[in-house]
Amino acid sequence: MNCPDLNSHEFSYGGGGVGVTAWGDSLRMGLLFYFLTSLVPVLGVVVGHDFFRPSAYTLGKPADIGDAFARWDGKWYREIVEEGYKYDPQRPSSVAFFPAFPLLGIGMAWITGYRADLALVVAAHLSLAAAFVVLAAYVRRRYTEIRHGFAGFVLLAFGLFPTTFFFRMAYSESLFLLCSILAIYAMEKHWPIVVVAGLVGLTTATRPVGVALLPVLLLYLWRRSPTLRGFVVRGLVLGPLSCWGLAGYMVYLGMVFGDPLAFAHTQSHWRMRPAASWQEHVQALATLEPVRSIYDPDSPCYWQRMAGDANALFNLDFLNPIYFFFTLSLLLAGMWKRQLTRYEWVLSAGLLLIPYVTRSHEMCMGAMGRFAAAAWPLYLVLGHQLRRLPPELAAALLALSGFFLASYAALFAAGYRFF
Repeated sequence: MNCPDLNSHEFSYGGGGVGVTAWGDSLRMGLLFYFLTSLVPVLGVVVGHDFFRPSAYTLGKPADIGDAFARWDGKWYREIVEEGYKYDPQRPSSVAFFPAFPLLGIGMAWITGYRADLALVVAAHLSLAAAFVVLAAYVRRRYTEIRHGFAGFVLLAFGLFPTTFFFRMAYSESLFLLCSILAIYAMEKHWPIVVVAGLVGLTTATRPVGVALLPVLLLYLWRRSPTLRGFVVRGLVLGPLSCWGLAGYMVYLGMVFGDPLAFAHTQSHWRMRPAASWQEHVQALATLEPVRSIYDPDSPCYWQRMAGDANALFNLDFLNPIYFFFTLSLLLAGMWKRQLTRYEWVLSAGLLLIPYVTRSHEMCMGAMGRFAAAAWPLYLVLGHQLRRLPPELAAALLALSGFFLASYAALFAAGYRFF
């Protein structure tokens, strides 16, 4: 891993990393791009709440603007904040949702006095704003040789990618992004290994895909260990610490509900078609059947069967596979062109493969566009692509992306089937 250039003005006050001046620049840049890009989906929510008329394939009209930000999974998080976790082995239960984000929402409700849904939205936006700042610092750290607004292109891609509207809702993705970006930043900066492992452990408490950071941590330990014995010792010592969030949640579930794996078992009730045998499951994944089924009129997963009268361009049932493979192709291109570090592409592979392998068949590729958006090294690759385009074309593509970002947010707020 490259050491920082101590002669660079970006590191002149930091003693070996992004210093005071650079962090001040990252703070200003991150918050500015967070604010400007978040205006787009927030205004979309207002428009969807006030002017969109729900169709027969919706949740119905939101009660108010707070409810408009907390649709679909947001309702589960709100229930956890208001009533705590519940588990019924016979039906979908709130234990499917990991605890870090609800705990942050509870803390925000206590500090502000806001009701649960508004507190969760504030928690999501604060997490996202911090994620913008850390990403800006990370880009400055990673790409000291690139100027000409590269960090700005990365942050614009991060803020305007259409399915990132979920990051502004009462969803846990924004907290996951903050924790995962910070963990990779800590590796890039060579923070103490105990701190790095602790950050990875925190990420495992945000979402199930937090475990995608575990192989990244192993790679980091391997590269930082002078001997095989040192690697093994560090792995044995730091392994439990790197899973403390997930382990703590499992202990809680075991003590309260008698099932440490309740979060996994309840997933059997979230499905859009019957469960398959493991042989059928493996064959389906290998042949991309979950993807093909979305566009097969004879399949129970056919997008129009689920979406009814929705327009394909504004329907995630139709678009989820497209966003998933668009992200995959860009990340592969970034890896091939050496635009991504080993840490970045190993993390990206985990963030895409885990949901595809575990849930794509039963859920008919549901939420894959959202999961792909959380594979944040994508925005580093997009930043490279945008930087090389003529300014007018780059602006047009970002404007088009922003249009879909606002449109999706409006449809989500109005209660349309959007996950």
